[in-house]
Amino acid sequence: MAAVTIRDKRILLVGATGVLGRAYSHALGEAGARLVLADLAASGVEDLARTLACSFVTLDLSDEGAVVRGVEEAQTHLGTFDGVVANAAITGEALTRMGAAFAPFEEYPLDLWKKTLDVNLTGTFLLAREAGKRMKMTGGGSFVTVSSIYGLQAPDHRIYEGEKFRSFPAYSASKAGVVGLTRWLATWWAQDNLRVNCLVPGGVFNGQNESFVRAYSNRIPLGRMAQPEDMTGMLVYLLSDASRYCTGGVYTVDGGLGAW
Repeated sequence: MAAVTIRDKRILLVGATGVLGRAYSHALGEAGARLVLADLAASGVEDLARTLACSFVTLDLSDEGAVVRGVEEAQTHLGTFDGVVANAAITGEALTRMGAAFAPFEEYPLDLWKKTLDVNLTGTFLLAREAGKRMKMTGGGSFVTVSSIYGLQAPDHRIYEGEKFRSFPAYSASKAGVVGLTRWLATWWAQDNLRVNCLVPGGVFNGQNESFVRAYSNRIPLGRMAQPEDMTGMLVYLLSDASRYCTGGVYTVDGGLGAW
């Protein structure tokens, strides 16, 4: 039986510095992967890479040229990729700096819709194209996309009542698109020993206020929001040879939300 291990696997993690990205970075580093971290230049990715004694590249997934250059640079560090993780996504906080990120749907700005799709969905496409063709040429591997529970089911908008933030439409649409792209790529690359699977996190605690945490947790069979570390075991599994017969899969880690 194949072991759930990624020791010495050459892995590129894109979106390394967010709340989930940092958990993934530490978990992959502690598991012995040969790691390259990637994120925006101002994200602190260089400091994180220094902490984990690994390499890093800077890239912006909404910039095609930057993705091409970033993947090329990552390949120079690793030689090739045994695994790639497409974890980067634009946040509501980033969109707020650009405009009315949490506006009602009937008034939602088109530029924020487009920016979300550019990063979350088109960025995943670009990363898959650039990293995937290299993996295909060197014997395959594991490409892991990251969606969201809101890419599979609608949010309960009632839990956002009275909050300064809410679910926004392009996030759900883009993350649903990631699931569709994952399945398409899985069948496209199956003959090349290149597996493509999707990790779907549920709601993760990230400093939300007590009233929101209570409202969200009341919707979860396990009775709580996720901690970032709750996602790392599934990621390691999907990158390991223990998942060698898994492709096109959508793996929810949501505390049972989808079972209601």
